[in-house]
Amino acid sequence: MSTTTTPERDEGTSVVVLQAPTLQWALKRTLLGILILTVTIAAAASLLYASIDPEEESRPAFSAPAGSDPAYSSTPRPAHVEATLRV
Repeated sequence: MSTTTTPERDEGTSVVVLQAPTLQWALKRTLLGILILTVTIAAAASLLYASIDPEEESRPAFSAPAGSDPAYSSTPRPAHVEATLRV
């Protein structure tokens, strides 16, 4: 191989010419990214929506009657418990 020859004339060598990305390439990549983002957000939203229990949403947050709460119980507590609860 002589130093005066160009790479195009050497046998078995290939020249790779780098090209700048074209507008079509950039638009295709952008469209693909937006499509992936849309599918991901839609899948996450549908999974979140499916995880919400409709029966739980229809009930009030504090549905237990006041009588079932130990703080409002009519049964007296032992004296030692009363003394520790008072501040």
